[in-house]
Amino acid sequence: MGRPIIPRALSLLVLFQAAALAGQNRTGADQAVVEAFQRMEEADRKGDPELWFTLRDRKTLYSMDARMKEAIRKGGRSRPTVRYEVLAVRVRNTRAVLAGKVTDPQGGTVQYATVLFGIEDQQWKISREQWSDTPLDPFVLSAWMPPEDGAFLRTGAPWKRVPYAKPNTQVLDRQEMVWKIQATVDESFVYVRFEANAPLLPPGARLGPQAGKTGTTGGLPPPPPMRIKVVPSGDPPTDPEYVISVSDLVSTHRVFDTKGKPQADRYFVAYSLFVKNGAGEDIFQSITGEDATSRLLAVQGRFIDVTLPLDGLGVGVPGKAKISMEEADSVFRVLPYEIQAFHP
Repeated sequence: MGRPIIPRALSLLVLFQAAALAGQNRTGADQAVVEAFQRMEEADRKGDPELWFTLRDRKTLYSMDARMKEAIRKGGRSRPTVRYEVLAVRVRNTRAVLAGKVTDPQGGTVQYATVLFGIEDQQWKISREQWSDTPLDPFVLSAWMPPEDGAFLRTGAPWKRVPYAKPNTQVLDRQEMVWKIQATVDESFVYVRFEANAPLLPPGARLGPQAGKTGTTGGLPPPPPMRIKVVPSGDPPTDPEYVISVSDLVSTHRVFDTKGKPQADRYFVAYSLFVKNGAGEDIFQSITGEDATSRLLAVQGRFIDVTLPLDGLGVGVPGKAKISMEEADSVFRVLPYEIQAFHP
């Protein structure tokens, strides 16, 4: 039923910690989310497509055309021995995220899932899910359920107080710089700002039919991918690395008639945040306006703001880890940059 596979190896230590958390007693909202995950198991065991549909939210169902829904109905098969195991669950107000392990002894398969839930019609409904044949990176759990705003956001994100990364004048002149870069960190997030030398196409801007043919928006070139380094962090200490990259893309919205048949395609501007781990594997993607995780990416005027959950980056105790940033490309257009803590 459409499970994207994103390869990722997760340390046994992190996995055991997550399993220990999942094993604690649950009450109230946590248990209700677990029960919704168990209903996913029931649908899988029975091969029940109608139950599968009832567990998804309206936005997910609306995004499927009639042909896709019919393919799911015809393609469903029972897996009576499948077992869904909860590894970790986080609940905040009307949103929840759950990490789970799915084992099918009969089929000889093991998969890992991260599922985002939201309250709809007084029930927990699935709004997004990510599946993998290896344990998902812990960054995903944090990105899908970010912490509360840190001091930087609570004080209105005063970027004027944050220094810019210095350009590498041996590579290009200041006049050739399309992007300037800033970054800071507080107790909740690492914040990265890309500032363009001209206004950006706003998210949601309508594009002509030519965009559907070329697959490009015609906007500025994307900012350089940046490598985030944490040294040291965690207990025991680790040296995690993540690479972030942002680019604009053409978002296609299909218009359907009253019978569910596609009539036309319309094209709009969107922006995507990609996160890779130290091994260069894609572990996370967020698209502006897509869902709650899009709060990690904001585009306005000449600015692209990326907000990265600190615990997802492997930072054990905020303030004790050294966090730095450098270009992930082979040629540095800006010099390596030590991310300084924000002080209100």
